[in-house]
Amino acid sequence: MNETTIKKELNKPVVAVFVSRRVINNLKSQKCNRYFRIKKLVDVNVIAQTTLYFFTYQDIDFEHLRIKGIYYDYDKNIWAEKDFPFPDVLYDRVKGKSRRRAVLNNVREKFKEMGIKKINPLDYFDKWELYQLLEKNDSLRPHLPLTRCLESTEDLKILLKKSRCIYLKACRGSRGKQVMSINKISKDRYEYRFYSKDVVVGEVSDLYALFRLIHSFFHGRKVLVQQAINLLTVDKCIIDIRGELQRNGEGKLEVTAAPVRIGTKDAPISTRGKSYPFEVLFKNYFNLSDDEVRNLKNKVDSFLIDVYQYIEQSYGLFGEIGIDIGIDKQGNLWIIECNSKSAKVSLCNTGDQETIEKGFLNPLEYARYICCSHSHTG
Repeated sequence: MNETTIKKELNKPVVAVFVSRRVINNLKSQKCNRYFRIKKLVDVNVIAQTTLYFFTYQDIDFEHLRIKGIYYDYDKNIWAEKDFPFPDVLYDRVKGKSRRRAVLNNVREKFKEMGIKKINPLDYFDKWELYQLLEKNDSLRPHLPLTRCLESTEDLKILLKKSRCIYLKACRGSRGKQVMSINKISKDRYEYRFYSKDVVVGEVSDLYALFRLIHSFFHGRKVLVQQAINLLTVDKCIIDIRGELQRNGEGKLEVTAAPVRIGTKDAPISTRGKSYPFEVLFKNYFNLSDDEVRNLKNKVDSFLIDVYQYIEQSYGLFGEIGIDIGIDKQGNLWIIECNSKSAKVSLCNTGDQETIEKGFLNPLEYARYICCSHSHTG
């Protein structure tokens, strides 16, 4: 039985979710309580009706065009394993560490050569590359903090002249693990903050010591240095917005949710704080009226869509992007960063069940859409 015959018998688009070996091993051993989001994807597939399985790069047999995938067996209520055909659509959720990056990229390239479509054309955004792209847009440029690629102490000097507080971010990093804030206390004193299980705060006494600290913290990675934004705060904790934007089963772009995150005390970022629905936070903490909240939400949604669509002009259509934006104390909107693999943590923490379901259903229904779309360029 050949590949085409198998897919005709299945009579469903085949969607394969690319994950890490650790995820696969835990699913095999039924240690899946921590994978609420994976189970949610499986559950909404009852509606999407795709052939859905999970795999890692060691499971691929290119010679026989088979993948040993993991799927949820509802009859037995267990995670089970069997051979699947190669997918029609790849849903890339693996975040490879540097030592495996070449292997993962090789798999992605082979799939691309085979004409396998993808939910997203990129598996990650390089923050510096994306900044340079967004800076070219006349309407988006005013919403970008001053940013440089860190190469020497001179880059620190330039940014610290503009702002007493700056941020440093690894060009490849997620979940706030590779972010440090620097505050210039006096001429030769600098306070730094970063997150490592808890907020770490310290001081150095000169710019060269600061540069060495930064180099050690980021392990030689490519780093952005960025002017701090005077963001809105709640109880002296910074807040930002995680826009969850997706294309639905008709290929249409929608803002699925825009939860607001409040950072923990003294933290340089909001990632590990609390999340609130947009309307709840701005009504309860900022005492905005219903009309004011509605107008602000419309402004935010429109801005998020502008950013999303401009990114697509360079890279092709995306099925989903998580876009982090901030609002400063004058009410201006700022682009913080974009994520091609949003973990949907804030969405799950703040959304009603219908919104959460939509957040997981959209990528699968979009996969169905691009299976029969000739215009998709992902």
